[in-house]
Amino acid sequence: MTAVPLRYNIAMYRAPSKRKQMFARIAVYSAMTTGVIVFVTFLVFIMLGYRFNRDTSTIQQGGLVQFASRPGDVSVKIGNANLTDLTPSKITVNPGSYTVTMNRKDYRSWSKSVDVRAGEVLWLNYAQMTPNTIKTDTVSSYESLSQAKSSPNGDRMALITDPSKPVITFVDVTGDKPKSTTITIPAELLRADIAPTFTLSEWANDSDRILVDANYGDSIERIVMDRREVKRTVNVSKAYESDVSESIFDPRNSERLIIRTSKGDIRTIDTASNSLSTVLASSVTEMSLYGSDALLLVQSVAEGGQSVGYISLGSDDVRILRTIQSSDVVHFSIGKYFSEPYVAVSTGNKLEVLKVKSLPSSNSDESISMTSVYTATLPAAVEYLSIRSGGRFVVAQYAGGVQTYDIELSKQTLTSFKSPVTSELRWLDKYHFYITNGVNLEVMEFDGANAQVIAPLTTDFDSVQSSDGKFIYSITKNDDGYHLQRSRMILE
Repeated sequence: MTAVPLRYNIAMYRAPSKRKQMFARIAVYSAMTTGVIVFVTFLVFIMLGYRFNRDTSTIQQGGLVQFASRPGDVSVKIGNANLTDLTPSKITVNPGSYTVTMNRKDYRSWSKSVDVRAGEVLWLNYAQMTPNTIKTDTVSSYESLSQAKSSPNGDRMALITDPSKPVITFVDVTGDKPKSTTITIPAELLRADIAPTFTLSEWANDSDRILVDANYGDSIERIVMDRREVKRTVNVSKAYESDVSESIFDPRNSERLIIRTSKGDIRTIDTASNSLSTVLASSVTEMSLYGSDALLLVQSVAEGGQSVGYISLGSDDVRILRTIQSSDVVHFSIGKYFSEPYVAVSTGNKLEVLKVKSLPSSNSDESISMTSVYTATLPAAVEYLSIRSGGRFVVAQYAGGVQTYDIELSKQTLTSFKSPVTSELRWLDKYHFYITNGVNLEVMEFDGANAQVIAPLTTDFDSVQSSDGKFIYSITKNDDGYHLQRSRMILE
């Protein structure tokens, strides 16, 4: 076979025209651009939680579920899916109802029923794993004990061993071995003609000062004790000759107190500058704090009505939010959840939660717009009402139980107590409260789920969990006296 001359091959080749080259490049670039757009769109849809639902054979947006636990490294099962990663972990699942289970060797199983919503994030970041066997040891003992009060940040407890003596014991629980210090109230701050009995009232937010009540029978004097420097302890009733029926620390400065007199007058005391303010509000039946911004007030008005309002701290103008024509007991709380204020008001056994567009300074003329987002009738009259845990939960406590309204999930749960709880619920952290019934210390989540008996307990004193979560401290009693004990929650 004769080879074709090279010149013939060259002669047969015709270079494409410039127009065809331009169209070819356009086609290639268009395909590349389309491919990039499709790929990016696909990634965006994946990031937004869209998945193929095998049950319905459709593309559906899922919800993201984030898991965390104490301790970590816990296996997670959601529905029928076992996650490959241990906590902290996350997964995107189709909308619906699921049972979530967490397990770790030597710990009790943790379980919860949840609803996953399309395009939303569900945070299950509060699982407290409880050892199968909880080891409880005594760390300190006392012949007598009348009161124990845990600090706001959970780093220490204040104890009164003998109510007839002006002696306060502070127990620091931040280390592996608790440390105790004892402080005596200076005698010159007390009356000489009669011996009082002492009780602990309230800690300051910084846990450096605590209010101590000296009860003389015919009167009560309020004492601000400084646990770091005893010479800065002040008897505010004596120093300012004021009738103090109730007092709370100013959240901006623990050297300032906000007081309510027996007549319902609100005033402030500055122990640093030795000053007493004028009357800021009158006829106040209840007061509480809204973060570090405002003082909340319930005031009595004519003909059996009551008003709820607030004073911005540093102001002397009361802003009324609502007037209620009822003689039933009214409670009032404000919280802020992701910068959005919410107001909770209870009248008897009626509860309402309102969303506020904005909460201006109390001396502002700016209008306030409120929208009701939840109403309920509880089994009994509300005794304590609060918005807590970063503004997420409205907690309404009544005789026999508590209702928690979850603002994030728009979900309410009722928890009934096995035994009566006569005082306001006490919390170990943002998500767990505890109850003592004279038999056991029981810890449960905000909605009553995952209740666990931690230790036998024969007292109703405060308990506290160390900041690292390793121990829960509580106080029990036997024939030998009172004992500060700690229960190990994280195994070594």
